[in-house]
Amino acid sequence: MKFSSRVLFFVLLALVQGVFALTADQVLAKSKDWFKSGKAWSLNFRAQVFQADSPDIRTQSGSLLVAEGDRFKLDLLGIKFYSDGESLWQWNVEQKQVLIKAVEDLSSSLHPSELLFKYLNCKALEMGEGEFAGQKLWILKLDPAKYAGQFTKMEVWLSKKDYSPVRLYTEDPAGNATWYGIIDLKVVKKISNEDFKYKPVAGVDEIDMR
Repeated sequence: MKFSSRVLFFVLLALVQGVFALTADQVLAKSKDWFKSGKAWSLNFRAQVFQADSPDIRTQSGSLLVAEGDRFKLDLLGIKFYSDGESLWQWNVEQKQVLIKAVEDLSSSLHPSELLFKYLNCKALEMGEGEFAGQKLWILKLDPAKYAGQFTKMEVWLSKKDYSPVRLYTEDPAGNATWYGIIDLKVVKKISNEDFKYKPVAGVDEIDMR
């Protein structure tokens, strides 16, 4: 059986359109819908910072439980943060000291939920495909205009299975780039406000700075 060049062209066009049946805006919308399915989210993360003026790579790992209303629990090496939306406890483990502050006094840049949600506030410019850690992913290049002065480039890598974020990339005006790897991201269906409060530990001093 022979196909004319015109028929072959339309077959190939259909195949290409089938690969990208979703637009970048639709993929981003589906990622937003994924976050609507829970009350809170838990994850482990690994951040790699590539500084423009240094060959060194700074790496930081941690775990995060985050919910709406400025509630989060952030665990980093040597330091833990708890926030119930009103108060924030900063536990310096080695110093055996907890500083208690008002959440409203903190800069928004210190809020760890920014790690997870910033890309949701951006417009998708273009979409591609990639692979990371054995997963096939959507890659969205984003418009960082909402964060002008903070970022010049942003992109997110989303799971093709459920549109949850797997990798995030940012670049600041100085040329410093950061890759965030998101590991074991899970939707939490039930949550209590007590999950975001520091529980007193024997031998640890508490300093109330509110």
